[in-house]
Amino acid sequence: MKYKFPLLIALTALLITSCSNTEEQEAVSEERSISVKTETIEPSNLQLLATFTGSAEGVRQTTILAKLAESVEKINVREGQTVKAGQILIELDQTGPTSQYQQAKALADNSEKNYKKMAYLYEQGAVAEVTYDAAKTEYEVNQASFEAAAQLVKIKSPIDGIVTAVDVSAGDYTYLGQKLATVADFSKMRVKIDVNSRDIHYFKKGASVFVESENGGDKIEGKVNSVAESADPVTRSFEVEVSLDNSSGRLKPGMFVRVSIVKQNLPGVIAVPRRAILTLDSKDVIYVVRDDRAFQQPVMLGPDVDGHTVISSGLSVGDMIVTLGQEYLQDSMKVKITSTDGASK
Repeated sequence: MKYKFPLLIALTALLITSCSNTEEQEAVSEERSISVKTETIEPSNLQLLATFTGSAEGVRQTTILAKLAESVEKINVREGQTVKAGQILIELDQTGPTSQYQQAKALADNSEKNYKKMAYLYEQGAVAEVTYDAAKTEYEVNQASFEAAAQLVKIKSPIDGIVTAVDVSAGDYTYLGQKLATVADFSKMRVKIDVNSRDIHYFKKGASVFVESENGGDKIEGKVNSVAESADPVTRSFEVEVSLDNSSGRLKPGMFVRVSIVKQNLPGVIAVPRRAILTLDSKDVIYVVRDDRAFQQPVMLGPDVDGHTVISSGLSVGDMIVTLGQEYLQDSMKVKITSTDGASK
């Protein structure tokens, strides 16, 4: 029995040592890895743009107004239809109280018959030249009057283009100056934008711009047509007009568009997705992965360009940065890389 107590002490010490080793092993095994997505830094060639909004309209566009107060007899076109110059769009009542069409037509027809008769007799030497000249003049005057009367009731398109609006229906009674229809030539478009005083110096006549429709897609190159010499007294902005080729028909009148001009070219810069940047303790940081661990790297930020931010200092080409999952990281934490991409810009 004299050896019982020392044996108990030895067993207890062995148990404590065994528990201590197990806890250390569990602590090591408990260091978990955070799954992240990464991107390898590559140099980017970017352009810093100034972007403004406006509405597209045809360079050549005409609004057709009523010059008679008469009822609408016939609509020959519909909105969106392509028309040629001289094509009849709308016909008004030719027999209405203010129309002189029928009277003018009768006079023109009669004077034409008389002119042809006098021309024949003159060739035969049966009438004097003065009689022939009088008949010819009367015919030309009456024919011109008839054509003028016809233009008032048979309303034609003055240009090739597309009908963008028809503002009357058959049976409507028009009034003087009423808007009847609008025709625009869309082969070339123009956009007017308001530019602030900070950016107006980038816009010079003939300068290249890029126009993008509200639906996105490829940008269309345009040119600056004109720049206002003075600012609007109310908005304090300068009106700039841009023209562009629209032979493809991608832009429609009234469509909302964005006009961009290059403010600065940024060749060979380091740019990262904005989502990769965190602000910790009032500092901008990006997690950089080395040896399967993520380390906080303070960075200096430059301008934002198309969803990316230029990094002025703090990163180098070839660095692997965390672009997804960084919110769950702490400095030097172990990570598991699920995918790695090259720089997207």
